[in-house]
This record gives sequence, C-alpha cells and structure tokens, in this order.
Amino acid sequence: MTDDRKSGIALIAGSLGLILTMVMHPLPVSSLTAEQVMHLMVLSGVAHTIAMASALLLFLGACGLTRSIAAPDRIAFSAVAIFGFACVAVLIATAVSGFIIPEIMKHMVRDAAENQHQWQIVITSIFQINQTFSRIYSVATGLAIILWSVSGLRNGGFGRGAAIYGCVASALVIATVGSGLLRLDVHGMAAVVLAQAVWFILIGSRLRSGPVTTATR
Repeated sequence: MTDDRKSGIALIAGSLGLILTMVMHPLPVSSLTAEQVMHLMVLSGVAHTIAMASALLLFLGACGLTRSIAAPDRIAFSAVAIFGFACVAVLIATAVSGFIIPEIMKHMVRDAAENQHQWQIVITSIFQINQTFSRIYSVATGLAIILWSVSGLRNGGFGRGAAIYGCVASALVIATVGSGLLRLDVHGMAAVVLAQAVWFILIGSRLRSGPVTTATR
C-alpha cells in the first residue's frame, strides 16, 4: 500500500470518526440524577476518546497530504504546521468536555442541594475552556484547509472543485466562528466538523485513488 493511499484512508477514517463523535455527543441537560451522570460519563468518555483518536488519524493523513503536494513555496508545509497547532487545541477541548466536566458533574450530584449553584458556576467557567480551544481548532483548521487548497490550485495535486470548496467553506467557518455568530455548542460544532470533514474526505478519496502529482517540487 502506497503512502498516498495510507494517508487518504487516515483522512477519511479521521473525518468519519469526528462525525461519529458529534452523533454520539450527549446534549446538555439542566438536571441529572446520579445514575444519569454515570451514564453520561461513559457515553461522553467513549465519544471523546473516538474524537482524540480521529484527530491523530487526521494529523497523520495531513502529514501524508503535505508530503504529496509539497512545493518550493512551502504553502502546504505551513498548512500542516497550523493544523498541528489545531490538533493540540482539539485534544484539550475534548479532554475538558469528555472527561473533566463529567467528573465534576459526578461530584456535583453527590453534594448537598444548597451547593448546586456553586458547582454550576465551576462547570460554566470550565466550559469556557472547551469553547475557547474549540474556536482555536475550528479557525486554525479552516486556515490550514485554505492553505492546502491554495497550494493545490497553484501546484496541482487534487481537483479544482475540492480546492475551491475548501477555500469557500473554510472562509465561512472562520468568519462565523471568529465573529461569534456561530456558537460552538453541540450543533454548532457539528456544523463545523461536517463542513471540514467533507473536504478531508474529498481529498482522502483523491489520495486513495492514485499518486498525487504537483506542477513543481
């Protein structure tokens, strides 16, 4: 199996894994029993473990993509460096959402009723960490996709349609997330993941189909 084919499979698998994470992701509920919190901890842990593994697969695939379309202008190399930054951010975001907040909720439901308000303040404050790093991931990944797409348009390597989609969709993600118009709750993050996954799957399918060539090296 060629490196391009392995990279394509990694991009597709990582993208599908993130989509699966958003499908499995529990929706926020204002009041939970101790039993419901334990169920949430299991579900959230599984979903966010898949997300972490998917981010690793995407980064491995992105390294292969960058190698395949690398050119002297170093645009693709800049893209993978930014995407590596994004992957660190999403690992922090998933750890907070998938493990830290559910653990705090477990302690909250076991505490006295009069202390619930203080626990809610703690959870809300920590959730802002998740939101911040989710925004960093969304914007940085969008910028990386734009750079890969620009490299593809300049030097060849994959279809013009995929490159144009990458530029347009990522610009919309960056604009809506960066301006605060799109809140990265479960539904908002799902929209971002889907928009970016479409591009990764398109490029992954191209890498799987055969060797990628560029105009210049």
